[in-house]
Amino acid sequence: MNSYDLVVIGGGAAGINALKAAIALKARVALVDRGPLGGTCVNRG
Repeated sequence: MNSYDLVVIGGGAAGINALKAAIALKARVALVDRGPLGGTCVNRG
């Protein structure tokens, strides 16, 4: 079983920023999203 310090739900702008901040602190992070990363603004905007 994998263990993570943080699980981010959603790969939009906020999710990506949370992921980057956690990685900078050496956290093990999982990102879960059902669509392409970037969110609505980036992909449809």
